Amino acid sequence: MRVAGVLASPPAANDRFGHPRLLWMLLAVSVGLNLAFYGFRAFLAPYAADTFFAALPKAAALKQADLLLAGFGTLTYATAIIGGWIADNVLGEVQALRLSLWMTALALLGLAWPSREGFTLALSSFVLAAGLGIPLTVLIGRNYADDDPRRDAGYTLFYMAINLGGFIGPPLCAAWIGAHYGYRWGFVAAAAGMAVSASIFEWRHRRMPGSDDRPPLHRPWSTPAVLAGTLALVWPGALLLAHPDALHIAVYVLMGLMIAYFVVRSIRRGDHVQNQRYLAMLLLFVAMVLFWAWSLQGATSLNFFARDHVRAPFDYSWFQSANPLYILIIAPFLAMLWPWLDRRGSNPSTPRKFGIGLLLVALSYGVMVYAVHDLVGADGRTPWWPLALCYLLSTLGELALSPIGYAMIGKLAAPEDASLAMGGWFFGVGVSYDLSGRIAAMTVAAAPGSLAGYEHVFALLLWSGLAIAVVYLLAAPWIVRLMHGVK
Repeated sequence: MRVAGVLASPPAANDRFGHPRLLWMLLAVSVGLNLAFYGFRAFLAPYAADTFFAALPKAAALKQADLLLAGFGTLTYATAIIGGWIADNVLGEVQALRLSLWMTALALLGLAWPSREGFTLALSSFVLAAGLGIPLTVLIGRNYADDDPRRDAGYTLFYMAINLGGFIGPPLCAAWIGAHYGYRWGFVAAAAGMAVSASIFEWRHRRMPGSDDRPPLHRPWSTPAVLAGTLALVWPGALLLAHPDALHIAVYVLMGLMIAYFVVRSIRRGDHVQNQRYLAMLLLFVAMVLFWAWSLQGATSLNFFARDHVRAPFDYSWFQSANPLYILIIAPFLAMLWPWLDRRGSNPSTPRKFGIGLLLVALSYGVMVYAVHDLVGADGRTPWWPLALCYLLSTLGELALSPIGYAMIGKLAAPEDASLAMGGWFFGVGVSYDLSGRIAAMTVAAAPGSLAGYEHVFALLLWSGLAIAVVYLLAAPWIVRLMHGVK
């Protein structure tokens, strides 16, 4: 039989709907987890601006809120590297995910605390706990044999579950509960979604493959030790969130060290082919960081723009559901398009797809420039449809670039460096969060309190994005040669 377009193995006794039973449990966990994450992220920056920075001038408040969200995203992706190491070497994947789900639920409750200090400590706790949740992605694959052709379909379902949660979260936590009962209750709603996920996993975790694994550094006191270590890092994490300039420096120092490591490894290895593959990987890494820096404006500058300058018959936070909704609708068609093009010899190369992604996200800001320049009404607001179109173009760019990135890194890196390379690629999204916050802050620095600041930054993103996209589109054949047959 066929499952999601691939030839599947005959169903085993423990299968349900053509896939392992435990996959559906993990998909339910994914929906609840992403409902919580995208639900509170939808109002995080506006809430911080109105609650903790209200004493500042509006422009300064928006800037501080943008930088706070950027720091939150940066640390969330940075701690994933540490969390993955702990899962592999100390706790095991199942125990690490158990701990992560319950800790993040408690941290989300802490975000409802009305003081800025309590809020920042809770946000730091969430970041540290989320880092331990990386094994969820790995556990999806653990339910399949290495040669099971259903594995790709399982990960497609996982991607759909992530975006289903991302679609439900903003209207539930922000547009309904937050807007009507206060955004502090939006954090409680997100915590409830995370608690449901934690309960579902707790119910069936002992049946997960690998639940009895004991990693090399595992000891009877490993879980208490990890909890104690996490608590010890909450205060330093909060300090970094409260001082975005220090975090900014730390991010780029770490990125420089990682690049230096791979350069030294390449020189010592003396493998000409592998060295060129690392150069290709670095070029794709830069494209990925820039793409997400542009796209993540959706959580910062575009979110404030929607709140303050868009005329819509619905709450501004609904726009935060646009990206996952578009993915749920479009992803299946693109999944069929690439093989169809490949059979006809017209499938774009990976570097060219990266260029296409950059081109589309740049054009999305062209729509916003047009809206701000030509569509502002007497009330100082634009129609809602340009922002919806902006998110659509950005999502199309994401679907051209993002799904193939992680697969390419595993193929381009040397086997002995594969895990670190994957961690570095993941950390690149954290770098994007930092850069996106700096860009968002420019909207109020250019012309505080006016649409002119947005127009200035949107135009900058449009023209610089187009220039970068053209460079990658033209350089694509050369990057393909550097990849030496990796597809």
